[in-house]
Amino acid sequence: FTAMFYVYSDIFEFHEITSFALYASMFCITVLSFKKGFYRYQMKQLAWTFITVFLIVFQLQYAIDNIKAGLFWFLLPASLVICNDSMAYFSGKAFGKKLIHATFLKLSPNKTWEGFLGAFLFTVIFAFAFPVALVKSKWIVCTYGALSKNYPDSLSLCPLDPVFVPRMYKAPEWIAQLLGFDYIRVLPVQLHAVVLAVFASLVAPFGGFFASAIKRAYDIKDFDALIPGHGGIMDRMDC
Repeated sequence: FTAMFYVYSDIFEFHEITSFALYASMFCITVLSFKKGFYRYQMKQLAWTFITVFLIVFQLQYAIDNIKAGLFWFLLPASLVICNDSMAYFSGKAFGKKLIHATFLKLSPNKTWEGFLGAFLFTVIFAFAFPVALVKSKWIVCTYGALSKNYPDSLSLCPLDPVFVPRMYKAPEWIAQLLGFDYIRVLPVQLHAVVLAVFASLVAPFGGFFASAIKRAYDIKDFDALIPGHGGIMDRMDC
C-alpha cells in the first residue's frame, strides 16, 4: 500500500497519512489476532513480515523517488550493484584464495578477499565510464516532472542539470604527470558515480551476506528455484 500510494502521490494528496493509518490498523489487528499456543509461530511470521517490509517496501519507495528525479538516478545505482555482484563472482573465481589466504567471512566461506577487492576496483572503473553512455539519452537524465509535460516535445525543452554538463577540472599532480596535461574534462556526475561506487562496493555486499545468514538459519540453498542455477528473484536482488 505504501508503494502504491507513493506512485500515485499526485492523485492521493494524503498518501503518507493514509499509509501510516493502514500500517497502524494492521498492527492493531495483528496484536488482537494473537492466540494462546501460537505465540511463537505468530511472532516468527511477524518477524518475516517486518523483514519483507524493510527489504522491499522501504527500498521501493526510495527507488521511485530516484526515478522521479530522473531515470539516470535509478539505472546508475542499480547497475553499480549488479556490476559489483558480478565482478565479485568473477574475481573470486579467477583469483580467490591465491593471493590472500585469510578467510574473508565465516558466514559465507565461498566469499574471498580477492573477490571483494576485485569487485571494488572494477565497480569504480565502471562507475566512471558508464555515466558517459547514459547522458547521451536525454529521456534518461530528464526528471519525471519535465518529461510528463507535452511528451515527446518535452525532451527538447527539458533543462539539463549542471551535473550532466562537462567541466574542466584541475588534475591531481600524479595524474598530470602520468597523462601529460594539467586539466581534465569530465562530467561532474562521473565524480558522483565514483562516490556511489565506493558505497556500493563497501555496503551493498552486506545485503548478500545478510541473505546468506537467513539461508543458513533455515538450512536452504536458495530462496526459490525460478532461475536455474541462480535461485529466485530474491536471490538476484539481495544486494
